[in-house]
Amino acid sequence: MARVLFISNDEHKISTLQAILTKNMLDIEVVCEEGKIFENIQSFFPDLILLDTAFECSDIVVLAKKIKINTQTDNIIFSLIVNSDCDNQDLLKTAFSYIVEPMNEKILVSTIMSNIRMKNSLDVLSKNNADLAKSLYQLDVLYNTSTRFAGSLDREKLVDIMLEGLEKSLSFNMSYILLFNSDDDIKLIINSLHPLSERFEQAVKLRAMISYKSLFDKKQMPYAIKPENINVERRIKHPYVEYDLPVLNYDNMFAPITVGEKFFGVIEVFREEEFKSEDATCFQTLSKQVSIPLETATLYDEIKQTNTKLENLERMKSEFISIVSHELRTPLTAIKNSLGILKGGTAGETTPVMDKFLGLAERNVLRLKGIINDLLDLSKIEAGKMKYTFERADIITPIEAVKNTLENLIKEKNINFSLDIEDSLPLVFIDTLRIEQVVTNLISNAIKFTPENGEIKVSVKLCSGVELNQAELAPDMDYITVSVKDSGIGIEQENLEKVFDKFQQIESSLSRKIGGTGLGLPIAKQLVDAHKGAIWVESVINQGSNFTFAVPVLNDFEIFKSDLEKQLVSAKANNYKLGIVKISEKTQGASFIEDILSGDISIIRKTTNVKDYAMIEGNCKVLYYTVMQMDRYALNFVGKKIDGFINSEPKYKKCDILFSTALYPDDEMTVEALIERLRTNTIEVKS
Repeated sequence: MARVLFISNDEHKISTLQAILTKNMLDIEVVCEEGKIFENIQSFFPDLILLDTAFECSDIVVLAKKIKINTQTDNIIFSLIVNSDCDNQDLLKTAFSYIVEPMNEKILVSTIMSNIRMKNSLDVLSKNNADLAKSLYQLDVLYNTSTRFAGSLDREKLVDIMLEGLEKSLSFNMSYILLFNSDDDIKLIINSLHPLSERFEQAVKLRAMISYKSLFDKKQMPYAIKPENINVERRIKHPYVEYDLPVLNYDNMFAPITVGEKFFGVIEVFREEEFKSEDATCFQTLSKQVSIPLETATLYDEIKQTNTKLENLERMKSEFISIVSHELRTPLTAIKNSLGILKGGTAGETTPVMDKFLGLAERNVLRLKGIINDLLDLSKIEAGKMKYTFERADIITPIEAVKNTLENLIKEKNINFSLDIEDSLPLVFIDTLRIEQVVTNLISNAIKFTPENGEIKVSVKLCSGVELNQAELAPDMDYITVSVKDSGIGIEQENLEKVFDKFQQIESSLSRKIGGTGLGLPIAKQLVDAHKGAIWVESVINQGSNFTFAVPVLNDFEIFKSDLEKQLVSAKANNYKLGIVKISEKTQGASFIEDILSGDISIIRKTTNVKDYAMIEGNCKVLYYTVMQMDRYALNFVGKKIDGFINSEPKYKKCDILFSTALYPDDEMTVEALIERLRTNTIEVKS
């Protein structure tokens, strides 16, 4: 029944209106005193307010305005009963509609009913707007929550994100999540506005267990569940009052957290206010949304654990190989020395037959020594303990050294060996001994698999990265390539990718007859990789193979980067800071950096000598990049020293000198970032 509040103190109008409205099934309330109007509005909740403009009050216009303001938010229709000659515009503007006196019963009822229908329409519209706003808000929460899901691989964080999304969109009183990691690792997360009584918490735990078991009925459960294996985590918002068993009678929603056959847990939420269909949709969506990232996070954890196990196994294997190899070396050295004594005649004269067997033993000792050295090298490389001494060198030196070492083997098989070296090759930045080891492995392999009277050709030349067209090589850099081509047995095309794998020796009657560990080429690849180069092979079965490796021709700046990278590794390992100072001159002059650094600054020790890298940056010749161990104070002091030194020395007055500094790890963490800082943070000192 619609409710009408009539404000009037005219008894005739009151009785007339009461009779008419009651007859038309309308509930009417009358207010005759100004002071009780707003009190009645609050208690009666009218759909329509009729104000008699003849109402005796302090100011009818002010009263009408107050009523209008008071009723706007509740969609209450406000109408006036006015005389036909009323022309008070301020008063008329306050109302939705007017009833003109003398009142016609049919017009009066029709106007009131029309206004009440308008009120009902406004209520529906308001409710729809509120529902729409809530739906939009829930959609926004779902979108933001799904976005956050995508950015995490942490199981606990994913659950937190889901709970936060549910709390924002549903405003529940209490929820629980039963989350399974294993049979022995089950977590019950209780998220509640208020603390739970002890018996209520036990009831929630029991309810969670029963709900979980009911999902599988007579099927096998993915996890066994025992109360003692459930760890309870409580997340309480307000500790002022305590929740008890009646909360279980609140409206609730329940869902499993699962993807296909993968089961993660269950969730249930409770709310005193009844859940609506859009709430259920939001709840089901979020419980499903979290399942996929949970599966990804679980797989990620499994992969991490597997990788850790594999790394441990790899480390144990490397340590085992290293220990065994070292242990074998000791008796092998004794055997080798004993054979030398016997062959030398120190222990007495030997017969030709004895010499034959002593020679056989010595050759096998040397072979075993080579195998042990290969195993040791491989274990060092894999453990990151292989030491390199890089320097600017001519790559021809190690190649000729290998040729001289293997000359006797080449002659024994009557192999035609040739060395083709391009003229005027630039120097490279290499560890000469390691490059010698690579060349030894390649030429030894070629000798092994090349039949007597065969051919081996070693070619050395300068190539661009574009010409070489290898994925590991930069197209804009130059490389020196060393190729070892033989006329041996060759390799099947399907086996080419395996030749650089550990313990691989391509099967054939000849390769099995020759034997070997299959470590030479993998070691060669690792050593070339350490030089930031590449190694590859081309082969035709029964026609021979061509192994090629390339090492970069480094300019001075790249050499400096390589030096700096080594210093950063050392700084990181020993937990100290590095200061980098760059000094440039637009015109060349004498060195003065040593004088600058000889002042009283807190340098603990220099990590490199002062070097002239002679790099060109724009029109500036970079004279020095100096790396030393220092702190921020020392680095700033160096800058001031350089500034003062330049301004105090007459011989530098004609030079424009640039300098800049950087500190690791305070300024940047990588070589590239530190060098960029040196470039962009340059200070120019002008005479």
